[in-house]
Amino acid sequence: MSFTRIRFLCIVPVAAFIFLYGCSSEKNSALVFRANGEDFVRQGFIDKQGWAIAFDTVLVHLSDIAAYNKKEGLRAELQGNFAVDLAAGDDNAIPVKVGTVDNVAAGNYQSLKFKVTKATAGEYRGSSIVMTGKAIKDSLSIPFIIKINETMTFTCTEGYVGDEIKGIVKEDSVADVEMTFHFDHIFGDNDAPMDNHINSSSVGFDFFYQYRDGGKVAVSQSELKQDDEYETFVRALWSLGHCGEGHCEVSEQSTELHD
Repeated sequence: MSFTRIRFLCIVPVAAFIFLYGCSSEKNSALVFRANGEDFVRQGFIDKQGWAIAFDTVLVHLSDIAAYNKKEGLRAELQGNFAVDLAAGDDNAIPVKVGTVDNVAAGNYQSLKFKVTKATAGEYRGSSIVMTGKAIKDSLSIPFIIKINETMTFTCTEGYVGDEIKGIVKEDSVADVEMTFHFDHIFGDNDAPMDNHINSSSVGFDFFYQYRDGGKVAVSQSELKQDDEYETFVRALWSLGHCGEGHCEVSEQSTELHD
């Protein structure tokens, strides 16, 4: 499995197909799949330990993407493997377009399923998520590259949660559905109380800073396994995937943790 990096458009030379159940007539509507790292990724933020995190790249490898509605018998599948840079564009960039499925039946496609998988070729072969950027605190300015090899399947059945409801396809129209990734679950958020779950369940940049070498951090997930907070880190990874603000269940993880 190989991936081609995309910023605003998917450039993987694979067509998108739709599989419909209970509907045989041709339709003129379309469903656009987008991926969103939110302002935390596009604009940067202060983590729970006071590090100012600015991302250059947040590359997520995606596959087996589908939106569906079991009750209405609808399913739209986006075929292909995609390397999506969630940090692409300026501070106010819209969520990255991953791909479009044409000729979909009208209906509610608010349930999502997608996989975060490893690249099998290219610069980041073996990585499922790659974060690059700079962390600044006091007089320290630390470039970082963090490579993650966790593979995960996210299933979101509660429907899209957000200010603007997405995933509702009408006749002869185009609708969006959004895979959202909450990277503050890894780093925490200085704006939230320290006893808030976003901070108590995250590791912060200090977790990676201890692996610095020559004034920079270059670390992979395999190197992090020796740390006492590794389980907290992995569980934070398992909570990354959302449907807007709606939570997703994670399955088929590549790391086995035991309570």
